[in-house]
Amino acid sequence: MQQPQVETGAIGAGEGPQQAVPWSAWVMRQAWVRWCMCHMPRSWAQWWTTSGWRQPLQRVLWGLEGILYLLLALMLCHALFTTGSYLLSSLWPVVTAAWRHLLPAVLLLVLSALPALLFTASFLLLFSTLLSLVGLLISMSHPDYTQDLDQ
Repeated sequence: MQQPQVETGAIGAGEGPQQAVPWSAWVMRQAWVRWCMCHMPRSWAQWWTTSGWRQPLQRVLWGLEGILYLLLALMLCHALFTTGSYLLSSLWPVVTAAWRHLLPAVLLLVLSALPALLFTASFLLLFSTLLSLVGLLISMSHPDYTQDLDQ
């Protein structure tokens, strides 16, 4: 019987799981990086490998990011406020006229729907109470209920 062949191509199919390689390993394989590392003064290389400079730089970058987000939020608030004030100033007569004509209609609609809403609420309350009682009676008539009480 012939064994099935496993094809291996450029994408690495059939080679099994690959170990994760950090990005620094890829950078160090580049020719220009190797050339820079050979021709760089030792003090510079030592300064680069120490992490003492990274933390202050990261704090500065985080501060700049926070300032940029704050400026963006302020610009958004300003744009929304100015646009909203222009819209409100132009729509104010329309809103007042609509409110004057719609307020009695809305009040009449709410008042006429009130009895139906009260009836629906009382029916749902009664129905849920009946369902709870039926569930209680069924659970009490179950044979395991008496055994649980005896223990």
